[in-house]
Amino acid sequence: MKNYLFKYLVFLAVAGGCTQTAEHDDLKTQATEKYSGPIIDMHIHAFDEGHPMFGMTHPPTLRAKTYEGVNSAIEQKEKTLEKFITHNIVKAVVTNGQLWDEDSSEVILIGGAGREVDALREQHQEGALQAIAEMAPFYAGILANDSSQLPYYELAQDLDIPVGFHIFPGGPNYGFHRMPEMLGGMRAYNASPLQLEDVLVKYPNLRIYIMHAGWPYVDDVKALMYAHPNLYIDIAVLNWILPQAELNAFLKSLINAGFGERIMFGSDQMVWPQVISDGIASINNVEFLTLEQKEDIFYNNAAKFLGLSEEEIAKHKSP
Repeated sequence: MKNYLFKYLVFLAVAGGCTQTAEHDDLKTQATEKYSGPIIDMHIHAFDEGHPMFGMTHPPTLRAKTYEGVNSAIEQKEKTLEKFITHNIVKAVVTNGQLWDEDSSEVILIGGAGREVDALREQHQEGALQAIAEMAPFYAGILANDSSQLPYYELAQDLDIPVGFHIFPGGPNYGFHRMPEMLGGMRAYNASPLQLEDVLVKYPNLRIYIMHAGWPYVDDVKALMYAHPNLYIDIAVLNWILPQAELNAFLKSLINAGFGERIMFGSDQMVWPQVISDGIASINNVEFLTLEQKEDIFYNNAAKFLGLSEEEIAKHKSP
């Protein structure tokens, strides 16, 4: 009897171990499943010929990776649009997107930047403005709530178009020291996303997203998202310049706090279209994200934020 009981207990232990192993393997498969559906990129740039960044090599990122820059406006456009096709990017907010609109009008949402308010209003009336993005007074040391910036938020709220507001990081890591002529006005002490709170209070119906997600101020971002339901974020640059572990930790903190439905994908490709692929891969490599959470980040959250119709969403998601 004792021998039988011993064998039975051993059987239970082995069977239980097999079950646990199978369950662990299933979880591992689920956690590493790759998303391959439609993508919305909330942070793309189109440059005019002669832009000073053409031909620039991105110095080693915090992932110790460098990127060779394209050499012309034509090359930037062609290689970026190739990435759109490769990765099924069905919508993209493109700063100065009017430069590419004829090439991919169904995909491009034109983001206006660097123009006076009246000029942007006229651009919208002509059907050539779908967002104010990116707003980047940070580079000049100007805060989001400065009086000079308020007319832009007022215009966006009036027209019911989204605002993409850039804070930090700006340019390559150590960019101030590497590119002082371009980034000389930025300061880390001006980078907290809390500078947007007065804007969010003054314009409660404004659709606004923080470009680069307010990294590294994760607690400030959570506080703002807790207080203001109209605030979203994109994770452009973070998904190819930060080490994977840091990206994972930042995303996990936001998702654990309950804000997974307001995180959007972006790349901020500038003159390095290849970062689009790396940015997508890094989100797919976040093991704790379920496939549903990846779909939210890559598509669903932005579709809701942008107000895409059910018909357009169905078209994007059709096989």
